[in-house]
Amino acid sequence: MKQKFNFNQTLKQTFKLNQTMINSLDFLKIDNNELAKLINDALQTNPFLETQGFYNKEDDKFLESISSPSSLSVDLYKQLLTISLSYDEHIMSFLINSLNDKGFLSYNESEYLETLKISKKNFYYHLDILQSLEPTGVGAFDIIDSICIQLKALNKNKTYHLLKKYKNTILTYNYQKIQEITQLNKTEINQIFDDIKLCNPYPCSEYNFESDVYISPDINIYIEDQQILIQPVNQPNVVVNNDLYNAVKDNDKMKEYFKDASFIVENLTKRNQTLLMITNELVKIQQGYFLYNDELQPCTLSDLANICGYHESTISRTLNQKYYTFNNEVYPLKNLLVSKTNSGDSSDAIKKAILDIIHHENKNTPLSDESITKQLERQDLFCSRRVISKYRKQLNIPSSSKRKRKA
Repeated sequence: MKQKFNFNQTLKQTFKLNQTMINSLDFLKIDNNELAKLINDALQTNPFLETQGFYNKEDDKFLESISSPSSLSVDLYKQLLTISLSYDEHIMSFLINSLNDKGFLSYNESEYLETLKISKKNFYYHLDILQSLEPTGVGAFDIIDSICIQLKALNKNKTYHLLKKYKNTILTYNYQKIQEITQLNKTEINQIFDDIKLCNPYPCSEYNFESDVYISPDINIYIEDQQILIQPVNQPNVVVNNDLYNAVKDNDKMKEYFKDASFIVENLTKRNQTLLMITNELVKIQQGYFLYNDELQPCTLSDLANICGYHESTISRTLNQKYYTFNNEVYPLKNLLVSKTNSGDSSDAIKKAILDIIHHENKNTPLSDESITKQLERQDLFCSRRVISKYRKQLNIPSSSKRKRKA
């Protein structure tokens, strides 16, 4: 009996990433857990894709992560399938995949316009669609923008317009100042604060599973014979079954599946090559840190972009939510980026020096930030008192008055 392929459309209450969505995903930005979900879905729906094992075969958690709770992006894609408004799939996919872990937009307006090559009107048309989805407040530029979206949805129009117009004044919570600027009485001001309390500053917090998520590192860095070695971890070896394609290549539907499979494999390869190249350059710059536990050297996104030949945004997306293992510990790759002071010194070196100085100070007469600045100068490390204050706060070190030992 001659076999033939039949394709019938059915409607089910399930959701799978369709190929258009997959094609619009930023492969560089997604982490290993998201990548596992994408690959698992593609393997189930595309007959031309298959795996040939993993670099770290004993780590079954890679593909098991598909059973973890639904992600924000998947839920937003589900909702998109139900709306009646017309939209550009590429623009919507880019907006959704640009959301950070709080559900806010990662870039400013001009960056979206430049990247998407669209008009302001078209951008806000699609942004309005995104902001109409649940949870209310998703797709905002920041917390205040998110609260404004929620106020509008709650029909708290007066508070919405007042917050938009007098944001900086209202956020002072200074009744006298608010009354002077807005001409509102105390009751009206109280109503503004009551309305704001109805809103969630982080409406996408329910999708924050960081405390339970298994962090799957991308890179293993280790030392062997005083050489730094870099090895990919948990990288799936996904390949296209060309033999199957040769058997069904006359079928138009199969051609589409084959095209999508090739696209996925190509982008997975590019993702892994880009990540390895950038990591390799980062490790070269920070080799003293890995070999001798020296302080991290100054290295910015701009520095890496110049070395690797990529745009800064490409470097940023590639390092986003990527991790490496070293000495049996897991660290974010972004930790290897270190800013520079105006004098060109490494912020990491200055922070270590601050810790050392404060550790050895007289606890009865602790050093002021100005005194710390002078001590650093003796070590040929130069920065302003303001920078010292900023670094001290980042290190959770209290001021000199609070460090003083009580008699």
